[in-house]
Amino acid sequence: MRATITNIINETNDIKSFRLHSESLLSYTPGQWMYVKLDENLKHHFTISSSPTEPFLQFTTVFREESNYKKALWTKKVGDDLEINGPFGGFILDEKDTTPRLFIAGGIGITPFRSMIKYWRDKKLTLDIKLLYSVKSATEAAFGDELKDFIIVESEKEGRLDEGKIKKYCPDWQSRSWWMCGAPAMVAVFMELGEKMGMASEKLKSEDFTGY
Repeated sequence: MRATITNIINETNDIKSFRLHSESLLSYTPGQWMYVKLDENLKHHFTISSSPTEPFLQFTTVFREESNYKKALWTKKVGDDLEINGPFGGFILDEKDTTPRLFIAGGIGITPFRSMIKYWRDKKLTLDIKLLYSVKSATEAAFGDELKDFIIVESEKEGRLDEGKIKKYCPDWQSRSWWMCGAPAMVAVFMELGEKMGMASEKLKSEDFTGY
């Protein structure tokens, strides 16, 4: 379906959110993703970073100099049209599942959690959520103001997020399901760490961000 860019938000120096409006309403669940097509040769998948409770559709991404897609996307302006297709994906916020959750995000992997947390707040869901958001520095944290009530781990100041920091910032980590999203290497590290710390495999859920 066709969608029009209604706003472009500079989240950080190299991360932008693109807000869209489409005549046909896209029904989605927090955490799902969609394809965004710029032309016949430029198509990419993005998590929907908005919540179904918001009056717009949004995706958020980081600029990559080596990506022709990102170069073209960065030239887009308010009023331009895109083509979207979706939603897809099962890394979602299921309201019926009230298991306490630990969200672990790396870099742009914050996007599905932004959607879930916004929905959780707007719907006032009875769900215990903790978020550990790992970034190099606070200036690289997208949605920093919205997520100020959660833990942002700045690797420049305190080193990478690891077992010790998980235990420090989330003492009840054993009672939660772990939801991990970020670059494939980062997700693999935390999947392995969860297993090493004795987490049952069914309590470890992940989504990789391939290609950004």
